[in-house]
Amino acid sequence: MQWVERAREGLARLPELRLVGEVAVTYGGQAVGSGIGFAIQLFLQRTLGPADYGILALATSIGTLSALFTDAGISHAMVRFGSRYLAEDPDRAMPRFLAALLLRLGLTLFVTAVGLVGSSWLAVSVFEKPDLIEPIVWVYLGLTSSTLYSFWMYYAQSRQRFALRSGVAVFSAVLRMSAVAALWGAALLAPTTMIMVDAAVCFTGFLVGSVLSARQLFRWDGPEIRESLGQIVPYCRFTGLLLLAEGIASELDTFMLGMFSTEDTVGMYRAAWNYGMILLFLNVSVSSVLFPKASVLSQPDEVRAFLRRVFRVTTALAICTLPLLPLVSWWIPWYESRYADAAPIFYVMYIGIVFELVIGPFGYAFFSLDRPSLLVMVAVIRMVLNGVGNFLLIPAFGAEGAAWSTVATRIVGGCIMMWAVFGLLGTRGAPRRRG
Repeated sequence: MQWVERAREGLARLPELRLVGEVAVTYGGQAVGSGIGFAIQLFLQRTLGPADYGILALATSIGTLSALFTDAGISHAMVRFGSRYLAEDPDRAMPRFLAALLLRLGLTLFVTAVGLVGSSWLAVSVFEKPDLIEPIVWVYLGLTSSTLYSFWMYYAQSRQRFALRSGVAVFSAVLRMSAVAALWGAALLAPTTMIMVDAAVCFTGFLVGSVLSARQLFRWDGPEIRESLGQIVPYCRFTGLLLLAEGIASELDTFMLGMFSTEDTVGMYRAAWNYGMILLFLNVSVSSVLFPKASVLSQPDEVRAFLRRVFRVTTALAICTLPLLPLVSWWIPWYESRYADAAPIFYVMYIGIVFELVIGPFGYAFFSLDRPSLLVMVAVIRMVLNGVGNFLLIPAFGAEGAAWSTVATRIVGGCIMMWAVFGLLGTRGAPRRRG
């Protein structure tokens, strides 16, 4: 049996296998959680119909964009510094997390107040859809819950507690499914009630995660917290712009479809987007595993070796996604004929999502080498390109035009990012500049 033990030890030392294992654990939870979420979305599409589902999609998109302003890059800065302190001086890591939570809650209160005041203007003047008013109000009332849940997920990521993170995600998904079933049974299923359910589930997930993992998180240490704020806030000038630019670019399709087309078109696009989420959660799982690992690296040689391993893993994962194409082309018309036009939209989305799965993790090299400003530059370019592309393509091609705009944006932005990464890694011995 000794040879078996030696074989196991040898396999455990292979970086690619360890990386695949951690991605598998993370994606396993994401797959179950997102699988349940995907089933919920299919049920909502069929139950609500394209128009109401479009209203829900717009309200959700508004909530997603608003959540960016409650974060402003704090989470990325928290992972950046928290991961390093956990590796070097664990006792000083916890004040970084608590400082990040306090900052996020302060921003959330401000964004909530502004959103509640402007909800009617947004629904009527921007989207010309009065039915959006009540869903938007509830989106902002539930913003604190989503902030708390998001904070805990980044906290677990920083500590590389991937199994626990996945477990809480699955628990939250099961709780959400149970709530949807109860609403349907009581004939109360509507866009507004779904938004209420999401807020309640997020708050419950935060409580469960905190009880299981964060006993030292809320210990107050004034001097350390002040020092933490002095680290996190300046760094957010990069991570905040990065998060806002990336988030706006990803939600521009839904926003501009809402302004230039009908609720039904928005619903059709989001139906295709739901199938794309199966792949997007794979991207998120890969990023969740890689971000804290990349944050610990600092030397170009280390980064090169790390990126070579990552590229092999992400390429293999991309090949494994190919069977999804014929499956979706059969499933959508069979399940709900009203959404048959969502299939070709998904095909377009697939190109951009898989491209980003393979090359997206290279962007973490900017954090390893203390050059986040370059990643911000790429994100801003992508945001501008997506806005221009949507403006030109949506009036002519509708939802497919929005999808093609996003694909072009991802490819062009990805090529610029790779060029910048190779430029940094190719300058051996050059002095590193912060920012």
